[in-house]
Amino acid sequence: RQSNVGLNTERNQNLGGVTKIVGSKVFVFFEGDYDSFEKQLDAGLIEVLINQLVYGGNWRQVIRNSTLVNLPEWYTKGLISYLTNNTDPFIKAKIKDGILNNKFKRFNILTNEQAELVGHGLWEYVSKSYGNEVIPNILYMTRISREVDDGFLYVIGLTLNQLYAEWRTQCKAKYGQSNSAETRNM
Repeated sequence: RQSNVGLNTERNQNLGGVTKIVGSKVFVFFEGDYDSFEKQLDAGLIEVLINQLVYGGNWRQVIRNSTLVNLPEWYTKGLISYLTNNTDPFIKAKIKDGILNNKFKRFNILTNEQAELVGHGLWEYVSKSYGNEVIPNILYMTRISREVDDGFLYVIGLTLNQLYAEWRTQCKAKYGQSNSAETRNM
């Protein structure tokens, strides 16, 4: 759990189990569980790829784009979660709970786990509704336009608020049906 690369970062980010990224290097920590190790590795590599797509490959592009593009937590963490844990039933259950209990009412102010869950759900909805091939296009258009909303608008033709409303409506209909089916079976 030790490395001398990137020592000027905060000490609490170097705890075991936290994937640490310095430039294009990914540090993962093996804790005895190969599944956890593989998920850390996948998440780290995907984060590097997202950073490359959005911020650029060389240091000049990274400096220029990092000051102009500010990605919200739901955008990056949600995409990483979707790409690494696409079929995780616990994540799907948490998203269902959040939708049914109105925990995700205003997605722009969500942080941490809720932001990741909303992002996961949104990216999954985009992928299923518009195809997997639009995800890199959205990332690229976000980089070019320097606005998250414009990335979605240019690629799928919906503003972020429209997409979010559409996703919530679809989820409420889907989960409302599953709840009514569960009560009929009891």
